[in-house]
Formats: sequence, C-alpha cells, structure tokens
Amino acid sequence: MNPILIQHLTLLLLAFSQNVSFSVVSRSRNRNNLTYHMIAAIMSNGIWFLTFKQLITANMSLLLFPTYCFGTVAGSLVGVKISMFFEKILNAASDDHLVKGSPSAPAAK
Repeated sequence: MNPILIQHLTLLLLAFSQNVSFSVVSRSRNRNNLTYHMIAAIMSNGIWFLTFKQLITANMSLLLFPTYCFGTVAGSLVGVKISMFFEKILNAASDDHLVKGSPSAPAAK
C-alpha cells in the first residue's frame, strides 16, 4: 500500500478518535460523575499524544491539514452523540446543583 495513503488514513483515524474523546471529556467536565471525567480525560490525553506523535513523524506537512480537519470535525459530531449515550447510562447530569432537593442545591431563603 502507498505510504502516503497509510499516513493519511492513520492521521484520519487518530484525528477522529482525538475529537471523539475531546468531545466526551469536554462534556464530562460539566457532569456530576468524577469517574466518568477521569476515564474520559485519560482517553483524551492519550489519543492527543498519539495524534501529535503521528503529525511530528509526518513532519506536519500542510498537505495533512484537510485530512486532520475532516477527521476532527467528524469526531466532534460523533463524540457528542457518544457522550450523550454514556451520560444517559451513567445518569451523569449537568447542573444537578440547581435541582430542588439536591444535596448540593442552594438553600432557599
């Protein structure tokens, strides 16, 4: 197989995975489940490291930009859907401190 094609496919998969994990970790920051956030952060940082290792290995050629950009945009869109799925399973809610009766809700005056 053509080495340039392999380079683009590898970067496409890494960029896609990078932004799936980035979307998940970004949403997890605003949820009430620290374990969910910890796992998402480890995944996001690990994939980010592998992606930039690949870009450095490929000398960060501008010819890779369209591949990287397409992969990251597609990964962001898929990542939001994936994080919504996990949030539903984990019952990881945002702004639960505002829900009346929640232990972290502000006291009524």
